[in-house]
Amino acid sequence: MSSAELPATKILTFLSEAAKIGRPAAPQPFTKAEILAFPEVKQWLAKGYALDSFENKLSPKDPSQVILLVLLVRN
Repeated sequence: MSSAELPATKILTFLSEAAKIGRPAAPQPFTKAEILAFPEVKQWLAKGYALDSFENKLSPKDPSQVILLVLLVRN
């Protein structure tokens, strides 16, 4: 895919591991450092994107699981 074909923004979604059965755990939000270390995020950064924002949300199905939304923008 050439750089002219790349979208202006890219949204990535990640899920934390669910708590083990019988062991409820407090949800741990993702940090900026963790996000920047994800291989998929690194791939998009290498294509000329930058981290614009991210949001940690609790899963409606499993309150011990975090859903991470990452917004990358093309420079």
